[in-house]
Amino acid sequence: MKKVVLFKGASEEYERAFREHKYEAIFVEPLQFTCVNLEALSTALRGEYAGLVLTSARAAEAVARCWDPARFVAWSARRVYTVGDASAHKIKLLLGLEALGTTAGNAENLAKIIVKENAGSSKFLFPCGNLRSETLPTILQSKGISVDSLTVYETKENDNLKADLMELNGSTHDPCCMVFFSPSGCEYIHRQLQTFSNRLTNLPYFAIGNSTAHKIENLGVEIAGVAEKPRAESVIDSVQKYFASTSSGTISEQTSSDP
Repeated sequence: MKKVVLFKGASEEYERAFREHKYEAIFVEPLQFTCVNLEALSTALRGEYAGLVLTSARAAEAVARCWDPARFVAWSARRVYTVGDASAHKIKLLLGLEALGTTAGNAENLAKIIVKENAGSSKFLFPCGNLRSETLPTILQSKGISVDSLTVYETKENDNLKADLMELNGSTHDPCCMVFFSPSGCEYIHRQLQTFSNRLTNLPYFAIGNSTAHKIENLGVEIAGVAEKPRAESVIDSVQKYFASTSSGTISEQTSSDP
């Protein structure tokens, strides 16, 4: 069974999906998070907004830290947007709210959905991380939709990342590829891999989305594949397509070189 390194927190969904396709998922968390500005967030949640934008599970977790269904009952009649199934599940589980935009896949597509479904004078609350992209607020504001961005969690490198990478490199796991889930994670991992001799650097790199893929390329590393959607099945599809194409290429080269 081939082993795939997933640079994210352990996930039953990903573990199950990869196992069903005869892969073993190895999880390495490159990031750690700290909630901030929760008092300001609690105040903002009592404001008059057309909706809430939560583009990550971490943002949903931060909101949950100060969530009170009795105080925030008005949100049940407002729109909540996110970019993928995992975040939508977290929003439902922690806040009891149904999220829209789960097929968007990225911030740009989500912004287009919000613009299409809401009046130009609408105002949205956008709890987010300190490393957020400005793509979504910029698009919405260009269409007249107001966005109150509020940093509710901070991201930094996992204190155990180098030790985890060295253990992975020195173990018998022998992974076939690595999958990256965030631009910041890419940067931290790449930096640590430069500090010691390893086999991991030569593995194929896959990305959960375009922003992560662009970060990998900016670091001077070739990208092997990008998931079409931020879902386990899409990640598996990109991995399988890559190895199918490389196998075909090897066979073709061998055939053409035969006398």
